[in-house]
Amino acid sequence: MDLKDENVVTKENVDSEREPQLPLGWGKYILFFLTFFGFTIVLGIIVGIIFAIIDYANGSNLLEEGITYYLLLEGIAIVLAILIFKSVRNFLKGAFSFKPLKQGKTYLFLLAAFVINFVAQFLIMNVFQLEDGTGQVDTFALGDISFHWLNIFFLYLGFTIVTPIKEEILYRGLLHGFLARRYHFLIGLVVSSVIFGLLHTGHVFSATISGVIMVLLYRFSQSLIIPILFHILWNMYAVTGLLLYVNNL
Repeated sequence: MDLKDENVVTKENVDSEREPQLPLGWGKYILFFLTFFGFTIVLGIIVGIIFAIIDYANGSNLLEEGITYYLLLEGIAIVLAILIFKSVRNFLKGAFSFKPLKQGKTYLFLLAAFVINFVAQFLIMNVFQLEDGTGQVDTFALGDISFHWLNIFFLYLGFTIVTPIKEEILYRGLLHGFLARRYHFLIGLVVSSVIFGLLHTGHVFSATISGVIMVLLYRFSQSLIIPILFHILWNMYAVTGLLLYVNNL
C-alpha cells in the first residue's frame, strides 16, 4: 500500500469516527411507523366493529363516544411496534432517564415552559384569534360525552397519560431524535414540531409552538421523561378546562 492509499484509509477512519453508525436506519425507521399505523388501523377496525354491534344491540353511542378508547388503542399499537423493532428499542435506549428529576433546574425549565406555552396560546387564541380554544370539543366529540366516572377516568387516562407518552416517543424521541442525530438538531426541531402541529388540526400554530417547547425540554434534560411530564400536566389542564366548558353548555 502506497502513501496515497494510506491517506485515503486514514481519512475514511476519521470520517467514520466523526459519524458513528446509528442503531436505526431509514428502512427500519419507516417500517416502524408503517407498522405502528398498521396496528392502529387494524385494532381500530376491530374495536369499531365491536362497538357497532354493541350500539345496534343496546341503542348505545359507543362509536361516537369512543375517541378515548381509540387513544388507548394507539398506546397498545406503539407498544407492539416497539416490541417488534429491536433497533427502535436500541435507538431509544437511555432516553428515559429519571436523573433530571433530581435537579432543581429541571423544575425551573418546566415552569418556564408552562408559562411560555400558556402565553403563546393566549395570544394565538384570545388576542390574534387565529384558533378557537373550544374547537377540540367538536374534534374529539366531547359535546355528547357521558360524565359517568368510569368514562371520565378513561378520558383522562387516554388524553393525559397514554397520549403524552405515545406522542413524546414518536415526535420527540424518534422523529426529532432521528433527524437531529442523522442531520442536525435544527432540522429535527423544525420538522418534528411542524408535523406535530399539522396533525393537531384546528390548533396548528399553538401545537407547533408546544412541539418546539417540548423538543427544547428534551434537549436541555437529555431525557424524554421531562417533555412527557410537561405534556401530561398541560393535557390535564387542557382536558379539565374543556370538560368544565362542556359541563356549562
